[in-house]
Amino acid sequence: MKRFTTILLALAVGVSLMSLAYAKDVGKRDVLRLSDAVLEGGEYKVAVQVFNDEELAALDIPLRFGQPGDPIELVRVDFSERVADWDFTHAAIDNQNKTVILGLISELIGTRQNADLKVSAEGRAKIADLVFKVDGEFEASFETFTTERPGHELTFIYNQDVDGKPTVKSIAPDFEVDVSFKGSVLPTEYALSQNFPNPFNPSTSFTLSLPEASDYSIRIFNVAGQLVRSFDGHLEAGNHTITWVGDNNQGAKVASGVYFYKAAANGFTETRKMMMLK
Repeated sequence: MKRFTTILLALAVGVSLMSLAYAKDVGKRDVLRLSDAVLEGGEYKVAVQVFNDEELAALDIPLRFGQPGDPIELVRVDFSERVADWDFTHAAIDNQNKTVILGLISELIGTRQNADLKVSAEGRAKIADLVFKVDGEFEASFETFTTERPGHELTFIYNQDVDGKPTVKSIAPDFEVDVSFKGSVLPTEYALSQNFPNPFNPSTSFTLSLPEASDYSIRIFNVAGQLVRSFDGHLEAGNHTITWVGDNNQGAKVASGVYFYKAAANGFTETRKMMMLK
């Protein structure tokens, strides 16, 4: 299908997109989500995740991560393999005003097949990591913002074929931040967070907090007490996100219902309940 690229090009050159009419999305929710930070080599990585129920052609993502003078610096943006072959991925970082604008376009010109961001089996796709350095005990938070000249607003853009005609649909997605993080401060105690989303389908995530490097295990059980899924390994100190895609240890999808997940690390244990819906 010949692609309609005029509006997508506006992302690249900074032309305002705020005049676009936003379409009503009758499918699942469109969500941009920032996950909790992971400490690696003195830098914090915050994952930028997309929940999309159609194939995404472009994204406009303006984010604010603090106020001028706050002791936080966005060092770089690492775009993920999921968008590695996109024609345009750009991060406009402004550490003075504590903002970043991410612009991503699958195709600028052409008819390359399968260019758009597919709907993943997990229900989400990580498109980038925001890599921060933080001085002192500073608790960061995140929000979206809009600009006028050029115009930017949190937007998902889809290419569609309507009655044989290429059409662009723009969606204003929900924005979610599951946790904020404290820079330069490791967890002071072991903890296991409640999973999110809950109930869920097809996948959910939870955070294991480790105040020191530890061997760990996660065990997921059904209501009959039968072991369904295991996670094991060694993790450095920090907050670590673990995602379960609703499968068992053999890779088969499990039935809907109530499940319990239990974490163990260095003598710490905690169990929580979650529910899968289909």
